[in-house]
Amino acid sequence: MRKQRNRCFAKAIAIWHQLDDRGQMRVVERYLEEAGNFRNVRSPRRLFSDPLYAVIGESTGLQE
Repeated sequence: MRKQRNRCFAKAIAIWHQLDDRGQMRVVERYLEEAGNFRNVRSPRRLFSDPLYAVIGESTGLQE
């Protein structure tokens, strides 16, 4: 499991503050997909009002 705090990630890329929550999740999804060692990357629908967002991917192991 990889937990990404909004505050830390915002320092890494300038566009982060210009995106809404869905856009930010898309950026994280794209990073996992481009890493090449994750499959089934997805963002489950939020069922509650809790402001926790998740991007889930299954690791395929280390990429060589």
